[in-house]
Amino acid sequence: MTEIFAHRGSKGLYPENTMPSFLAAVKAGADGIELDVQLTKDGIPVVIHDETVNRTTNGSGLVKDFTLRELQKLDAHQGYKKHLRALFKKTKIPTLEEVLVVLGRYPLILNIELKTDAYDYPGIEEKVLELCEKWAGRLTFLFCSFNLETLARLRALDDTIKLSAITKLDVEEAMAQFASLQLDSINPPYTIRNQEALANVATRCWTANKVSQMETLFDENVRGFMTDFPEKAVEIRRGRNK
Repeated sequence: MTEIFAHRGSKGLYPENTMPSFLAAVKAGADGIELDVQLTKDGIPVVIHDETVNRTTNGSGLVKDFTLRELQKLDAHQGYKKHLRALFKKTKIPTLEEVLVVLGRYPLILNIELKTDAYDYPGIEEKVLELCEKWAGRLTFLFCSFNLETLARLRALDDTIKLSAITKLDVEEAMAQFASLQLDSINPPYTIRNQEALANVATRCWTANKVSQMETLFDENVRGFMTDFPEKAVEIRRGRNK
């Protein structure tokens, strides 16, 4: 069965990478949730996509230059629909630990992207794995990154976890290390999922938001895909399974 991953939660309807967005994805019936992790100035794993807080909060600056206390004073709804922001005015950037504690009650696949492609964040791999082991609950995990060195460090720390390489247009470097990193899948953009280099390789595509795209991926029986609209994807799959 093709897995449906809520991309940064139910991003199409709620502020991305926030607890309301994640809980909406759970309610929708998504198989998994994709989220992004970076480190604060004081070394705490937090859930936010961009390297800066500018787009999604009412602050400005690099995530790595804020302490956790400073980050959590910001409102994490700025990138959401302007006319509805007031509904989420007190929504904060969550720590990874806070998310794990809440989502650990549900049988979900948590697809954690370590955002180390711009900044290295020394020690992030160990910290993320420790938190996931402590607060796993009913969750299973898939760890992914654009940074193959991050994946190599994760593999060195644990030879049993599932790893996936996220790629842009060029998949050759990731494919060259597929065996040595013991990758579970490649996560390519939807538009290049059928490259010859990806033949016979499990793929989890990003990001399918149109009904036609979702239908195509279900037809192709890909391993999974990311979507901003998990509610829509689950509805389509249910209709196909009747």
